[in-house]
Amino acid sequence: MRVIPNFVDTDAIRPADRNTAYRTEHHLGDRTVVMYAGNLGHSQSLDLLVGAARRHLHRHDLVYVVNGGGVRADEVRDAADDMSNLVVVGYQPAERVPEVLATADVHVVLLKAGLGASSVPSKAWSALAAGRPLIASIDGGTDVARVLEDAGAGLAVPPDDLDAFVAAVERLADDPGLRASMGAAGRRWAEESRSPASVAAAYAGLLEELAERRSTLRRKG
Repeated sequence: MRVIPNFVDTDAIRPADRNTAYRTEHHLGDRTVVMYAGNLGHSQSLDLLVGAARRHLHRHDLVYVVNGGGVRADEVRDAADDMSNLVVVGYQPAERVPEVLATADVHVVLLKAGLGASSVPSKAWSALAAGRPLIASIDGGTDVARVLEDAGAGLAVPPDDLDAFVAAVERLADDPGLRASMGAAGRRWAEESRSPASVAAAYAGLLEELAERRSTLRRKG
């Protein structure tokens, strides 16, 4: 069995300046932005993000941004009402996605325990293509966790572990150099392993191999 993954558009999504119109529009200033962008559903450990934001209320250099929508959107908005460091924004038009991704200094993936083996959030590859480090709260040994470790593109922590998640946020928030090196590593990995060209090459290579096997079988027959 061969697995050829979905690609991420590495031409449309590229590393860009963090000082975006989106950052200005939502009054994020020069704070370090930790962003979750995507579906706000029952599979995501959104309580983890809210809990981390609550622990970091004293940090005026740090802000959490939730960009997306779903069945738990109102719940997250309600939680943000009394927290100045938690900003909730609805889904943006497709053409603004690269800008949204560029706004973040750190992206996060939040999957509840047991779901990492059956779900690979595409947002993970988009974050890496944008040249931003990723914190993944996800089951160990799964695709996203392995990529972050092998590529050096971010940090994987156990799912639903608030202490581990907060520690990962603080490590990256307090080390701009580490963020930059992890972001660059993630971009390299995306170009090499998830770009349209690399995925197309994998398909072409598989088809050539199958054609050669068929030809060999015919000659033997």
